[in-house]
Amino acid sequence: MRWITDNLQLVLAVAGALAWWLTQRKQAAGEAEQPPPHEEKSFEDPELAERTRRIREEIQRKIEQRARGYAHEQPKPMRPEVAELPPVIREIFMESEPAPAPVMPRTASRQEAQRQAEILEQQAAMAEQLRQAKLMKASAEKRKEFEAATADHRAERRTETRSSVLGDLRTPEALRRAFILREVIGPPVALRR
Repeated sequence: MRWITDNLQLVLAVAGALAWWLTQRKQAAGEAEQPPPHEEKSFEDPELAERTRRIREEIQRKIEQRARGYAHEQPKPMRPEVAELPPVIREIFMESEPAPAPVMPRTASRQEAQRQAEILEQQAAMAEQLRQAKLMKASAEKRKEFEAATADHRAERRTETRSSVLGDLRTPEALRRAFILREVIGPPVALRR
């Protein structure tokens, strides 16, 4: 036992090397169990498997087209689904029919399409912010009306009473009367502090 405490650095080095060796071995065993990435995965849901198969075929077809040199062919303009667009953008698409796409180099049309998409996203975000601002304004107005209806008007009465009492005490006769009333109505002299 004394040897272990005397040679603690050596024991820790051997334990670290052993732990490293075990983790390397475990990783090698885990890699051997994993199937290769190109193998077909089986899905429990046949609809999901069919959709995955169609997507893979579409990707393969596009790769083959690019390899053959069809990459410069203009893509057909796709009209987005009206149901999945925000209300403001949906109205824009419903009002105007898409114009035929101008013949431009592919990079310019892609950049322009991306710019247009960004502008539409910004407009949709601004429309949402405007809607939220209107809702907040309406709720603030309702809250203000509610607070005005349920406000405690006692504070106003207190200030009115206080100003009338202070006004009454400005004359010497009213001040004398207040002292007499305090002596009569107030606590006895023996009980005052």
